[in-house]
Amino acid sequence: MALDIEAQVDRILEDAREELLAAVRAEAQRAASAPTDKAAGTPGPDAPVTASTATATDDAAPSSHGDSDAGETPSHPPRVEADHEPPFFYDYPNKTADGRFVPVSWTGTIPGQPAISADEIAELADTWKVDPCHLRAVLAVESASSGFLLQEPPPARPKILFEAHWFYRLTSKPVSQTRPDLSSPTWNRSLYKGGSAEWGRLHDAMEFDEIQGLKAASWGLGQVMGFNYSLAGCATIQQFVVENFTGEKQQFDHMLSFIDKNGLMAALRAGRWAAFAKGYNGAGYHANRYDEKLAAAARRCR
Repeated sequence: MALDIEAQVDRILEDAREELLAAVRAEAQRAASAPTDKAAGTPGPDAPVTASTATATDDAAPSSHGDSDAGETPSHPPRVEADHEPPFFYDYPNKTADGRFVPVSWTGTIPGQPAISADEIAELADTWKVDPCHLRAVLAVESASSGFLLQEPPPARPKILFEAHWFYRLTSKPVSQTRPDLSSPTWNRSLYKGGSAEWGRLHDAMEFDEIQGLKAASWGLGQVMGFNYSLAGCATIQQFVVENFTGEKQQFDHMLSFIDKNGLMAALRAGRWAAFAKGYNGAGYHANRYDEKLAAAARRCR
């Protein structure tokens, strides 16, 4: 993705601010803890989790960078450990009762896969410190109308597009010699089948290479590429896939993490739509009037 100069400058300034804030807070913490009996280097119960204090269980959390405000605005929301099993878990290969391919499984009744709600948008806006109307604008202009194939019976599969040119780049196996519809040296619009048929293409690709097949598809509301799973805030591609099945809130969270990790969060927060659209959609954003559409959507939300 080609990032504009303005967005890069924003990121540099935010990083400098983060370092300064961290230094000031560290000095204040040392001064406050001096009279106590705590062992040196042992963080207090309210100390922010940093690279030096994180335990092995924190490995799945992405590192803080970009627009974060040193403990006030994390680059990705902290992942809360649930006291129950996740609704889906990775299971390849697997099929639904009606024979549809899915790389996940579940126990008991089929879990719900909720559309994102107004309360969840407000929650994400608070977590990321973004105007809710700006998030609604991104949903209206930059996302699919739904993150799921709503014509399918439960469990509905996430919307995907399998990208043959990316599968060609990601796998060394000569798939293109036997399945040029799955592995192509160049982008070819005619290879798309759309809708549920894209899952058939993904299934065939995974029979050649399970992991690279998942990485070669774009997923959910934001159509985030699988190979960007870490930029989406996930530790593994399997986690990314499971969360895409779980609900639209998780899918939108992937999109916001991707925006943050690419240095575009400052522009989104400020409503600098031309800078955001150029960074997110590329240099041709103006031809499709993405900046104008985002600004109009944000205004309609007021």
